[in-house]
Amino acid sequence: MLPDEFSIYSVSEINAEIRHLIGDQFRDVLVEGEVSNFKLYPSGHLYFTLKDNTSMLKAVFFNYQGRHPVSSIGDGVAVICRGRIDVYERRGEYQLIVSAIEPRGLGILQLKFQMLKEKLLKEGLFSPETKKPLPVLPTSIGIITSPAGAAIQDMLKVIGKKFNNMSVLIYPVRVQGDEAAFEIVEGIEHFNRTRSVDVIIVGRGGGSLEDLAPFNDEKVARAIYASDIPVVSGVGHEIDFTIADFVADVRAPTPTAAADLVVQAKADFVDTIKSLRSQLEQGMRTRLERCRLALYKQIMGLKENRELFVSHRMYLDDLLNNLIHGFSTYFTARKTQLDSLAQRLKDLNPENILKRGYSITLRKETGEVVISANQVTQGDELAVRLSRGELGVTVTDKAL
Repeated sequence: MLPDEFSIYSVSEINAEIRHLIGDQFRDVLVEGEVSNFKLYPSGHLYFTLKDNTSMLKAVFFNYQGRHPVSSIGDGVAVICRGRIDVYERRGEYQLIVSAIEPRGLGILQLKFQMLKEKLLKEGLFSPETKKPLPVLPTSIGIITSPAGAAIQDMLKVIGKKFNNMSVLIYPVRVQGDEAAFEIVEGIEHFNRTRSVDVIIVGRGGGSLEDLAPFNDEKVARAIYASDIPVVSGVGHEIDFTIADFVADVRAPTPTAAADLVVQAKADFVDTIKSLRSQLEQGMRTRLERCRLALYKQIMGLKENRELFVSHRMYLDDLLNNLIHGFSTYFTARKTQLDSLAQRLKDLNPENILKRGYSITLRKETGEVVISANQVTQGDELAVRLSRGELGVTVTDKAL
């Protein structure tokens, strides 16, 4: 009898469950082995078996011919396959669904490179938004490289040519071999811990894919990404690309270019300052020359104005003299005229006329001046005013 507590699966259900479990566990793997039963169908799909000394694994590469029109893959060739394990439920068989295949040797390095690249890309380690800008005015540069290689000499030469007083700290490491990646990580962490530099260059000269392997190491990539100090990668030649190049804040094609890139911003800034200083000096000289010319014109103007002032003053003096003379002549003439009028008034003064023996006859009652005998009759009383005194008279007769 079967225990009641056990679940009962159908064949389809158990195969589906197995497919689910295996698919989750082996969704992206590398498998190496020897190709056998190599069959390329007209559809372009490749079916083969991977085997080693004790086991075999069925494999299929869909659309293989479309991706690899020419290939050296065939029976007996040792290869590295990248893919996922899947279960063919109808037969209850599992197989490797291949996405990439390379001959053993450099193929494993290339496949590992591609897998790590895709992994870090998905995690966002290559995102432009996470890139830190290089400092415009670095005062100290940290270089992580081999102290014996040509790369360090080239970098120091470039930096010294532009800034011979730039502080450069070298963290010596091996740039190939099993310990290289560990030492490069230590160098990055050292500079971040001591805060002794403003920017870090990680680099080495050119080499084979095996030589550049430390710069394709995941530990190095994550150390570069975690660095608070901007990191510039300068690995290999211009055609070489490493994982470090993708993660670094700035990628330079060569170590020499990396050094030039780090100091170029400062060099450009210094050149800009020099240019601005030259423009400022030229502007000041031009302004001073304009001010000098303006001042000269003012001085000449003052000189001309002084001469004009003297001329105008002489003219005003002449006007004043003429005015004084004119007023003097005018007042003299008017005084003479007034004196003449005064004399005439004096001569016409009744008092003066009386002094010459004349008299004025008035009616005593009315004070009317009598100038004709017709104005009086006999018996009228009159007053005769003399120069001195007055006489009272009565008209006794009159003659016309």
